[in-house]
Amino acid sequence: MKKLLFLALLPLSVFSSAQKTTSTTSEIDSILERSAKHFIGKPFPVFNAVNGKQQLNNDSLKGKVVLINFWFETCHPCMAEMPALNELAVKLKDNKEFEFISFTWDNMQTIQRIKDEYHLQFKMLSISREECLRLNRNGYPTTFILDRNGIIKYCISGGSTNPEEARKFVMNRLLKKIEQEF
Repeated sequence: MKKLLFLALLPLSVFSSAQKTTSTTSEIDSILERSAKHFIGKPFPVFNAVNGKQQLNNDSLKGKVVLINFWFETCHPCMAEMPALNELAVKLKDNKEFEFISFTWDNMQTIQRIKDEYHLQFKMLSISREECLRLNRNGYPTTFILDRNGIIKYCISGGSTNPEEARKFVMNRLLKKIEQEF
């Protein structure tokens, strides 16, 4: 009898748990920010990367406010935020106290194709998948904002697949967080 009752109620429980729960963008942002809080106040991990002939590492970024973004091509939220990240980079390009770097494990051909498609104006570096995972253990996309001493002041992972929602986030939240560091 218990098995029969269980089987009769199973579809009802599956249906009720499948009901769509809607969350606002600010609620989702809040959840994503809470998940990254353990990074705040800590130094960004030591790294060494090459961009053409330029060596980038923790020491080369000292004295600058730094935005570091992790992405990869098949990540839909990563691609949705590219136009907005570019808008942010263009807005801050003349600020010598700001540095924008993005890391991916995608190869140089993919990077160039993405740069061309979105007309990107910020540094994009290919590092190994292992190095991406070592530097960023929080998912994709992930964005860090570092203060002038290389301390993580802000970190967020995930995002919308809607480019307009991604733009609102980048221009309303990330830009403000960066400006607070100047």
